[in-house]
Amino acid sequence: MARSGPVYPVPMSDVSEPLGALRSAVESRLTEVIDGCRARWGDLGDAGAQMLDAAAQALEGGKRMRAVLGAVGAGMGAGDERARRITSSPVLHLGTALELYQASALVHDDVMDGALTRRGRPASHRLFAAAHAEGSWRGRAEDFGTSGAILLGDLLLSLASEEMGAIRANRAFPSPESVVACRAAFDAMTTEVALGQFLDVRSEAIALPDGADPLKESARMGEAALAVIRHKSARYSVQHPLLIGALLAGADPLGEAFGHLRELGEEIGIAFQLRDDELGVFGDPAVTGKPAGDDLREGKRTVLLSLAWGMTDAAGRRLLEQVLANRQAEPAELEAAARMVEDCGARAAHEEAIAAHRQAGARALAALANTGEADCQTLEDLTALMHRLIDRSA
Repeated sequence: MARSGPVYPVPMSDVSEPLGALRSAVESRLTEVIDGCRARWGDLGDAGAQMLDAAAQALEGGKRMRAVLGAVGAGMGAGDERARRITSSPVLHLGTALELYQASALVHDDVMDGALTRRGRPASHRLFAAAHAEGSWRGRAEDFGTSGAILLGDLLLSLASEEMGAIRANRAFPSPESVVACRAAFDAMTTEVALGQFLDVRSEAIALPDGADPLKESARMGEAALAVIRHKSARYSVQHPLLIGALLAGADPLGEAFGHLRELGEEIGIAFQLRDDELGVFGDPAVTGKPAGDDLREGKRTVLLSLAWGMTDAAGRRLLEQVLANRQAEPAELEAAARMVEDCGARAAHEEAIAAHRQAGARALAALANTGEADCQTLEDLTALMHRLIDRSA
């Protein structure tokens, strides 16, 4: 089934000028944060340098999507002050905190998944393990790599918290109450992602169904996969940044516009993650930076997998059992499994699910426009981001 739009490898390139400026400022601020750590912890010598070099690499190559979404939320309804607000110090600190948290979550996710690469480079735990092996240090290199990456993720999370703490109330923007609401929402986001991550880990540990009733099993698997999507990735990828930015700007969390923004973020966040899951099986490694079929090898219990389970035959289910969470699966086996997912119609059904969430997001966007609380530029940016987040190749 053909996609409904063009495919973009870099989805943040056509946002409005203030958002582009904010994105560049976040890049600079991330460098400042790590450089500040180097100055603060210079007495730690080679050990500190090793950890902070790993932190700098973990922050490289991101699209800064969450920072941009946070700025869109903060600028909604600001009128003539929109450009100034988007590029203000409070929004810069918020965007930087969101990106630091994103890096933290990815480092920890790679450890739990046993991922080989991240953005085309060795994952953080593999970098630490390689340093251990090269130095002929004591103990197991893999254990050192895991420990180093866990601590790296913790460091990045702490830096995100520090950056949120740097947001100060101002006479014009933001108010003291808005700073408190923004911080509370940020903390709630990190809590939800931790629980969502556990849902993901637990789902992968549970045995696959026995195949006695594939359709019912497929439905249950799909519901569980959607729960993981909502709590682990969809909300913190799209919904939470939008809402946290809006709260920083003083939005009423019980207001109509806020409700439509919440719905928009949820629907687009789900579609975004569904696309990610499709790329995890069918993506081009040269573009995604991850090996082909990596989600199958890592044992991801996705909506795509649930659809394939219900739509294929017994032989297809045996093939899935053979490759799922099998680190030794051969490329030919992964290719055969991916081909089966396509041939049984699961990929096409998955694309229809993405389209349904896109349409629900578009309806929420139209409802937001009807409130009159979002200016034209905000609506244009949200429309562009919606399509770019879904129609992408990485």
